Amino acid sequence: MKKQRNFKSVVITSKNYNSDGYYLIRVPVTSLNTALQSENRLTEDGMAVKEILMETENRKGKISVLYYIFMPHYVELLIYAKHDRTVKDKNALNLTVCSFMEIFKRLTEKKAGKKLWQEVYHCHRIKGGRELNRLLSTLGKGN
Repeated sequence: MKKQRNFKSVVITSKNYNSDGYYLIRVPVTSLNTALQSENRLTEDGMAVKEILMETENRKGKISVLYYIFMPHYVELLIYAKHDRTVKDKNALNLTVCSFMEIFKRLTEKKAGKKLWQEVYHCHRIKGGRELNRLLSTLGKGN
């Protein structure tokens, strides 16, 4: 008889993502029962997420949400992070990508009234103009 292994869930926290640049982030929902979109329409949960994203776009801060797309079981964000520690503007939020994601998740879950997101998310730093242009062209935003 084979022994069963016990695997622990590991969240990698070694990356702070605290350098300036563009980031592509995919945030999965907690379960397949939580859908953000169905038949090209946003669900109530999706509407709550969209409302928070629109508020985020209008805030003065160091993280700008440039583009987002809803899929049934995740949301994908393209953000720009500016971590200028020399700016004297006290109203501007100086966040790392990780702290932005914590706030985003907390606000959307509060708005929806339930847990929406998995603890982990996929974050990819866009490494240059060529990669950014390729990404924007696939999103339909390129020149």
